[in-house]
Amino acid sequence: MVEDQDDVRLMLVTALEIEGYAVDGAGNALEGLRRLKASRYDLILTDYAMPGGTGTWMLHEAARLGLADGSRALIITAHPDVRELADVEVITKPLDVDSFLDQVRRLLEGANDQPGLAGAAVEQRPVSTHKVDIVLYINSASPSSVLAQTNLERMLSHFEAAQVKITIVDLVQDPLAGEADKIASTPTLVMHCPEPKMWVLGGLRDTEILEEVLRACGVGESR
Repeated sequence: MVEDQDDVRLMLVTALEIEGYAVDGAGNALEGLRRLKASRYDLILTDYAMPGGTGTWMLHEAARLGLADGSRALIITAHPDVRELADVEVITKPLDVDSFLDQVRRLLEGANDQPGLAGAAVEQRPVSTHKVDIVLYINSASPSSVLAQTNLERMLSHFEAAQVKITIVDLVQDPLAGEADKIASTPTLVMHCPEPKMWVLGGLRDTEILEEVLRACGVGESR
C-alpha cells in the first residue's frame, strides 16, 4: 500500500488486514519501488499524486525492471484524469471502504485468470509464505552498508527465496524508517520473524549464526 498520507495509509492497511490480507506499507513512490525490488506482490495499491514521484511513475519503473510480472495494480486518486497507465484500474477518493474492499477482492480473485500488469503491483500475500522476515537498514553512501547488503544477499542465495522475506531500507532516502526498530546505526539487520526480534550490527562478514537461524526456522536450502 503506497500512500503518502499516514492516516489514509493506516486506515486502508487496517481495513485490508481485518479482511485477512498481509500488507506492506510505503510512504512514497521511491519507498514503494524499493519494496518491489525486495519482494514479490500479488496486488499493488498506490496513490497517484505523491511527493518525489507519482504512483504511475513507480508502476512504469517496476514494469521496466521486471519487478512485478503477473501482479495486479490499483491506483487510488482524487485526480479526475489519470492517463499514464490506461490498463490499470483506478478508484477515486473519497473512498467507500466496502466498495474498495470489493474491488481488491475481485482483482485478487481474477489474478490467476488474467495477465498481470507488465511488472507492477502492490501485494496481498499470505503471511505463511515466509518463514523468516528480515529487514536490513543501510546507508547507501557507506561502504560497510554496501558490504552488509552484499554479504546478506550472498548468504540468502543459498536458501529458498520464497521462504524468506527481505526488505532493504536506505535511511539516506527515508531517515525515519528505522524508528519502529530503534535503529541507531547502519548497517543493522533486524529479524522480525520468528519472535523474538534479533538485531545484528555491522557488515555481516560472518553469517554463520544467521544461517543456523534460517535452518532452525525450517527454511530450505536451494539446490
